[in-house]
Amino acid sequence: MLVKLVKEVNEIPTVIRDIMVARADLEKKLSQGGDEEALRAVRDNLANIDRELEWLRSRQTAAVATINLLSALIGAGRADDAQAVLAALVKGEQKSAQGDENESRRGNSTDQEELKVDTFAIKEVKPGKSESTIWAIGVTGDGAEYKICAKNGNGQALLGSSGKQAKIKYRPMGDDKLFAISVEIAG
Repeated sequence: MLVKLVKEVNEIPTVIRDIMVARADLEKKLSQGGDEEALRAVRDNLANIDRELEWLRSRQTAAVATINLLSALIGAGRADDAQAVLAALVKGEQKSAQGDENESRRGNSTDQEELKVDTFAIKEVKPGKSESTIWAIGVTGDGAEYKICAKNGNGQALLGSSGKQAKIKYRPMGDDKLFAISVEIAG
């Protein structure tokens, strides 16, 4: 568990840096102007990225605080207490993983996996059950087919993209399903 925390503390800044680059690109698009619908989609993408950055920063702060607590306990000769903290973390992580597994079965995963980016050929786009949700079927360059869920501005960006290429930053939801964090239509 401690190794995972240290690894996470070291990897989060790289992820934050990558997201900040994507955010800068979106801000540039916003400053260039365009039609109102496209600008709304960019604003929604910026809001999603800001939420993701906030979560990552909170996660990093919590991991650093946990490492500091464990170091202080061990330094004070209280290794038993440090083991108890680690055991509680492992127990909490197992409960969280079970909860995430149950939610992903329902299609509402809140799992904070690493974000990925890929280009998809959009085959089909259709509305979801709720008004703000859009589902698209996209095919990667290697032929893998995925169902892509997009909400709000990302969904609006996908609406007219059937037959086009889209660069999508996403989080895997399991069972060949992806949740779009940002969408850029290539043409």
